[in-house]
Amino acid sequence: MGIRQTGAGAAGFSANWEFTKSDKLIAQQVLDFLADKRVLTVGRGRSLSEGQYCLDSANECRRSLSAYLEQIQKPGGDLREWLRLIRASFVDFIEAGGPEGRAFRPAENEAPNDDDFNAALLRLRDEVREITDAVAAKFKLKGLNLPPGNLRLGE
Repeated sequence: MGIRQTGAGAAGFSANWEFTKSDKLIAQQVLDFLADKRVLTVGRGRSLSEGQYCLDSANECRRSLSAYLEQIQKPGGDLREWLRLIRASFVDFIEAGGPEGRAFRPAENEAPNDDDFNAALLRLRDEVREITDAVAAKFKLKGLNLPPGNLRLGE
């Protein structure tokens, strides 16, 4: 924990302080949060029927990462950059789903095609794994236990 001055008085010689979270504590909280997210725990592929659940999970992750970014006191630094990159990966996944997630839902009278959905999930998971591994190494924390990165569709 750090301490941050929030105000000072001249005549009364007073100062106001608040405790701030350390980057290591924030990094641990982010890793704990992400460790249980449906959208990151894809193994050998998911059914397109789970598309909306994964998009909801990705949106929750995006919002939470924004909240964690607000807790970081230093204007620069590795953790801020890494959290921005992780958040961008979730945004890319959400954008791949298209408006209202239509790209991850079969059209009426059309057979579901899980390939695009699973490719987006794999890309998201691999990007998040790479970044969170760097975060874990920097702060000497246990990283995420995500499925192997070399899985491809149909394996």
